[in-house]
Amino acid sequence: MNVDLLKKTDYIMFEATVGSHAYGTNLPTSDIDTRGIFRLPPTQHLSLIPIIQEVGDEKQDIKYYELKKFIELAKDCNPNIIEMLFLEDDLIKIKTPAMQHLLDHKHLFISKKAYHTHVGYAYSQIEKAKGQHKKVHNPQPEESPVHEDFCFYIPLFQFNKGYVDINLRNTMPARPIPIKEANIDLTKYHCARVEQTSNLYRLYHYGDSAKGVFRGDNMLTPESIPLDDEVNKFSGLLLYNPDLYEKAKRDWHSYWDWKKNRNENRWVDQEKGLINYDAKNMMHCCRLLMSGKNILITGKPIVKFTGKDLQFLKDIRASKFKYEEIMKFVEDEFNNLKVLYDTSKLSYSANINKIDKLYTELYTMK
Repeated sequence: MNVDLLKKTDYIMFEATVGSHAYGTNLPTSDIDTRGIFRLPPTQHLSLIPIIQEVGDEKQDIKYYELKKFIELAKDCNPNIIEMLFLEDDLIKIKTPAMQHLLDHKHLFISKKAYHTHVGYAYSQIEKAKGQHKKVHNPQPEESPVHEDFCFYIPLFQFNKGYVDINLRNTMPARPIPIKEANIDLTKYHCARVEQTSNLYRLYHYGDSAKGVFRGDNMLTPESIPLDDEVNKFSGLLLYNPDLYEKAKRDWHSYWDWKKNRNENRWVDQEKGLINYDAKNMMHCCRLLMSGKNILITGKPIVKFTGKDLQFLKDIRASKFKYEEIMKFVEDEFNNLKVLYDTSKLSYSANINKIDKLYTELYTMK
């Protein structure tokens, strides 16, 4: 099921705008994020076929959670899920009576677990903000990877018979050489697998009459070599790493898909070298800590930020702080949360029996 098909059913019980437009941190270029809840017919829960738990679009700007999945995440105080229960009314587009009943009992999902989930999510934002594998810091070339980039040549060293290329005389024995550096054109060779090994092949030079090492769907094709050619056409060994090739291909597609779909304005400062962290990730880190602290104090998250708190988040997003300055705030909030966890009057976890009763009631309502 996709989003369009879901919207043609009567399954949706809740739909709202979330994310930056809910927090008040949105920019003119910000995407509009939509989240919702749908309730499948009870008969689908009785089937052996696994039920659909989430429905969303390709960019994940729109996502709907199946009711049971939503309840399970909410009882564990998942930050993104809990905030859906505390949205401003003007952000809500669809709200059935059953959903109103759920909202009337949202306090059942609030517990000290909020400390663990909000701190955990905040840490993950820090890792994303400074991650060495961040796509913005690891651009991919425009040309996709090719097999030859992961092929290496091990030359045959028999100087007295003249087998070795003069350009390779200074190479240490049995050291793999990138195939392109060795000036080996694999379209002029055939290969045979070396026994008792994987990814190692004998190379045979056939010149212009060769079919090439990579054939058909661009797959490496080993074959049986005539006995005479084993001696006369043998050139050396080919080492090929298909796992690294497949990984490079996935990374290449991932980068260019991201590049195509990303919000360009988010990455300007990093690509210019003005900051050494992802400002949006660090903003979310601080937002999560502030919201988690509010849960431990008041029993509810902060969804819509105002005043000095909102300005602080906007300033982080606008790259007005050094990374070390933001981390000082983060460390102070971590320490505050530890104290609040010990002193908060909230229960350590949600009451599963009461939530189970609520879940049953939601399935009997329209």
